[in-house]
Amino acid sequence: MYGPAGPGGRRRRGGGGARPKQTERSLASALPGALSITALCTALAEPAWLRLHGGVCPRQELGVSDVLGPVSEALLEDYCMNPQTILLLRVIAAFCFLGIICSLSAFLLDVFGPKHPALKITRRYAFAHILTVLQCATVIGFCYWASELILALQQQHKKYHGSLVYVTFAVSFYLVAGAGGASILATAANLLRHYPTEEEEQADVGQVEYVEGDELEESDLSDFEEMDKVRADGKEEEMETEVAGRRSSKGKTPVKGGARFKRSFVEIEYERETESEPAAKARST
Repeated sequence: MYGPAGPGGRRRRGGGGARPKQTERSLASALPGALSITALCTALAEPAWLRLHGGVCPRQELGVSDVLGPVSEALLEDYCMNPQTILLLRVIAAFCFLGIICSLSAFLLDVFGPKHPALKITRRYAFAHILTVLQCATVIGFCYWASELILALQQQHKKYHGSLVYVTFAVSFYLVAGAGGASILATAANLLRHYPTEEEEQADVGQVEYVEGDELEESDLSDFEEMDKVRADGKEEEMETEVAGRRSSKGKTPVKGGARFKRSFVEIEYERETESEPAAKARST
């Protein structure tokens, strides 16, 4: 079960006890997933989602942090928001939280690479990353809807009669868009990767894996020690059997090959003589 190790490494046990190389982990999709998580968390913490200009609202920036919890009465009195806008911003925050949860679950699947069939399919087909992309797209759509409502509110209540009113997107909006783009990259990394078939995975289990010395675990070292003990015991048994055979053969003269051949030759000559005697008697009569 053991053989000569490769250069710089030791050979691990093969057969049913061998552990195949970890192939479900994916660093290429884990890195964009981590960027997506970071961007969504930063977007929630950042107060700047929408920028206002030209209206009576004294606030220059609005965001979901203004509606998480009790809403200030000044936002309604100064015509910065209306109840519908508050509801939209809360929905945006909820979808951001869902996006963080999905992106975090996808990141953990990419890092640990579980072998459970359901989790394996979920990771290989990037379901969590796809859900994150859809939630980011939903957040972007609700942001546009909220900006249109706030723009209409500001146009109804201009600061001056000829003021130019407009509403633009701030940094949090672009962070959500970047999180969606990172999730798209993670999805592509999972879907475009080549995975072994079931037959190849079963064949990998029976193969022997070479590992470096610093990668060996204590269990692997104990396996090597057990096999060395088994080998030593087997050699001791062979030696004991050989010694016992030698002792039992003492006092007996072994029959050599030449003697056996001579004995068989004499028997053949005797048979020939016994066959020729009746023929000689018949001739004499």
